[in-house]
Amino acid sequence: MKKTVKVASLVLISVFVLVSLMGCSKKENASVSTETTTKTAKPTKKYDLIMGTAGTSGTYYVVGAAMGASVNKNSDKVNVIVQPTKGSIENLNLANTDDIQLGFSNSDGVYWAATGTGNYAKTGKLKIQAVMNLYRSQGQMVALKNSGIKTFGDLKGKKVNLGPSGQTVVEISKTVLRAYGIDPEKDITPLYLAVDEGLSKLKDGEIDASFFSAAYPAAGVVNIASTTDIRLVDIDDEILKKICADNPFYSYGIIPANTYNGQIEDCRVVEMITELFASSAAPEDAIYEFVKQALETQPQYVTAHVSIKEITPQFASQCVTELHPGALKYYKEKGLR
Repeated sequence: MKKTVKVASLVLISVFVLVSLMGCSKKENASVSTETTTKTAKPTKKYDLIMGTAGTSGTYYVVGAAMGASVNKNSDKVNVIVQPTKGSIENLNLANTDDIQLGFSNSDGVYWAATGTGNYAKTGKLKIQAVMNLYRSQGQMVALKNSGIKTFGDLKGKKVNLGPSGQTVVEISKTVLRAYGIDPEKDITPLYLAVDEGLSKLKDGEIDASFFSAAYPAAGVVNIASTTDIRLVDIDDEILKKICADNPFYSYGIIPANTYNGQIEDCRVVEMITELFASSAAPEDAIYEFVKQALETQPQYVTAHVSIKEITPQFASQCVTELHPGALKYYKEKGLR
């Protein structure tokens, strides 16, 4: 009898110990699970930054997509959403209403929008600020070699494509024509065509000259020059210098001889900068983080497009328009402003 009681007691003690151990184990597991759940429920906050570019076949989109992917890969603070758009003008308008936080444009468009001048003299300033210079491109006017057109002054009375309607590139071509005393609405027959369509009509002899903005060598001109004798339309030296002096967002550029088939001389052109800007409402911390990652990880996406080689901290910081506080903070930390 005593033996039976003793054995029963041992069994009860064993069960008690086992239950106790199970209880401890459950508590320990619950603690880990709670910690894991807590970490899952409260992730590091990321700012979404929508970036307006242009059509998916253009340089804006290619560069923007590569830059955005690199920032997303390396940052735990911002998430860049690259959005195709109709280009510069739409980007500026969308940023003004904070529907996008970042956008691509030529530097003239950013300057006019931020200062309420040029295209925005009637509508007034937009709520946008500069973020970074990206790369240079050239305003290129192309004519057929047998047309007799050598400079912009020879375009009077001609059929001329001034660039895609609604884009800042149109204002570049008009600026040069006015510098020659040519009214772009009265003294020529103006057309507003996309790059490919303008070059196609030029090749077929339907128009006399076609203007566009791109970093040289432009693929469209390379293609037409392989089968057609073309000429790049030059700008007289003094006129080009005056244009640049009057417009801080333009600079004196040269497309070297032999850039295109049959081009035997250098051609003077208006050069402008493709620029990234931000909505003034975009958070300072988010723009700071974007600029930091976009510049410091540039080697990771530099092969996506030849123009990305120009994206350096020094060049990026030299915007002529007021900088967004987040961008300014980064450049000041690096001793660039």
